[in-house]
Amino acid sequence: MLTNPEPGRNIEELNDDEIYAAIRYLEPDPRSASKQSNDTAATKENDDNGVVICVCLYIALLGCLAVFWLYLR
Repeated sequence: MLTNPEPGRNIEELNDDEIYAAIRYLEPDPRSASKQSNDTAATKENDDNGVVICVCLYIALLGCLAVFWLYLR
């Protein structure tokens, strides 16, 4: 967990080097872009699973409507 070693320090008192150091600390490493692109493959797989679930729900809905239509007939 991050802690503030100087709790009374005002943000306006920070110099540019300290601000840039904080930004570099908080930003992701640009060299890890290949790892992030691998993470999108898992997201794509989850999106495909969502499509399959939606198609199955539509088929189930059509089946229920067909049974209802046969019942009324």
